[in-house]
Amino acid sequence: MTADALLLRRPLLSTDGAFRGYRFKSSLNGSVQPFRQLAAAQAAGLRAHGLCIVADAETVLDELLPEVAAGAVISLDTSHASAVAECRTRGLIVCVRLDENTPAVPAEFTAAAYVWLEGSRDAGLRPLAKLAQRLPGRRIAGSIGDRGQFADAKENGAILFEGDWYERVQSSARAVTPAQATVLELIQLVGEEAPIGRIEPLLKRDATLSFRLLRYINSAGFGLSCEIQSFKHAVSILGYQNLARWLSLVLATAGSTPAAQVLLREAATRGRLMELLGEACGSTNDRDNLFIVGVFSMLPAILQVPMTDLVEQIHLPDAITDALVDRSGLYGPILRLAEQLERDALPTQHHFAADLQLSGAQVNRFHLQAMAWAEQITA
Repeated sequence: MTADALLLRRPLLSTDGAFRGYRFKSSLNGSVQPFRQLAAAQAAGLRAHGLCIVADAETVLDELLPEVAAGAVISLDTSHASAVAECRTRGLIVCVRLDENTPAVPAEFTAAAYVWLEGSRDAGLRPLAKLAQRLPGRRIAGSIGDRGQFADAKENGAILFEGDWYERVQSSARAVTPAQATVLELIQLVGEEAPIGRIEPLLKRDATLSFRLLRYINSAGFGLSCEIQSFKHAVSILGYQNLARWLSLVLATAGSTPAAQVLLREAATRGRLMELLGEACGSTNDRDNLFIVGVFSMLPAILQVPMTDLVEQIHLPDAITDALVDRSGLYGPILRLAEQLERDALPTQHHFAADLQLSGAQVNRFHLQAMAWAEQITA
């Protein structure tokens, strides 16, 4: 059973919305497998910049510590205060975890570099901030679900924040900008494989977009022997599928919220993860659609526009629309699994992997590869 545990991630944001690292958990308490795969990936160089907090690993601490790379952050609750010294000896950074059930703070925790405050929605963080007064470590606020909680956490000294508040579409949702509308129209035309003569005028209309396309295709990664200077040539070199992928990432950079950088990273990770999951399920021919579904599923948070409004503005294949609107159809189960890896442990998470006939170890491997890929393209 423990071998089927999934590695779960949540990004950590600073007060200005910048990406600062990840908090990792196992979907099954007591399973070392996800953390072991994480440690192996880090040793192989597949790691994102910023903090790597291994959370809620107390039940496997003795088995795990020798395998965690120096510089990682280990989260400990008050029942494991005695492990602080060993963690520091091994070059690990200690993050102590306080919640509403914490009776008192052990003296050993004064050596911790970070203090994780997991407050309740009703009480807020003030009681925990008071409990942690003797601890000099930098504050991290967990499970931030809305902007009110975010403001409360800042007021109580938090400098890093974990939760899903930054993904929520506000009630005063705005319409897409002209630049975003241009990209949506281009995606529509590319999906229809329209003649380049219809695509080229749209590219020329947006000078920034044109420049980015030429810079992208003339980058060293393509290994071209001559410089591409015309849009017609660029589109013919890329092909419709690669152009659609590039445009979906361009749209993911169009957000203007403080968390735009994190949202782009998460969209890229989700898109690449869906590709890898789909290939493992035998959907090799659908890899480009799977990537677009993953990226597009983050667009409501990125553009602050409801998904129903977005799909009305662009005609997408039914399989993509079904997945985006209600997680149904051919791609829906893969999107649901990708989303589950971004949440805390739930009883149903393992069913999504089992339904796709994938083991937890397989999913974790693809997850780590997707994060490493997103790190490369968003760094």
